[in-house]
Amino acid sequence: MRVGKVAILGFMFLFFGEGLIANAVIGPAKNPLTPEVSIVWAEFGLFNFIEFGEQVFVPGHTVPYNENQSYGWIILLETKKSKIRWREEFTLPAAPETWSSTEWQGSQFISGDKRMSIIEREVEPVQGLISHSWEIAPGDPKGRYIIRVIVENCLQEVFEFEVK
Repeated sequence: MRVGKVAILGFMFLFFGEGLIANAVIGPAKNPLTPEVSIVWAEFGLFNFIEFGEQVFVPGHTVPYNENQSYGWIILLETKKSKIRWREEFTLPAAPETWSSTEWQGSQFISGDKRMSIIEREVEPVQGLISHSWEIAPGDPKGRYIIRVIVENCLQEVFEFEVK
């Protein structure tokens, strides 16, 4: 299990385009968190590399079991806060053979049965976006995965998907 590196600016313009961001920001915010933060849009999917090392985000609920396939979530927030705290509770169908990481930016806890990872971070949203990604590694289990994302101490999104 490897944490992926996601350059928000790299995929943001490819996936969102001007119209989607404008429509999302104009529409009513869902899941108000605090008077300072609300979720406008949230999606799970694949991060695929294209030319020049840039990534494009493809929404979906199935992750192909291909080594180094990146997957994760993106959340668009309406906020004026300069920093946002999020917590990700990632539950696997079985323990992976290994947990590995690259350049952790925050803290991580792995449960005793090795089926759950909890990561907490404080980040600066880029044009209201926060995200996190993982990559398929040898020995990762196939099956149903669940990612719970809690933003500013309020449950906000649950993403369920299949790795096959």
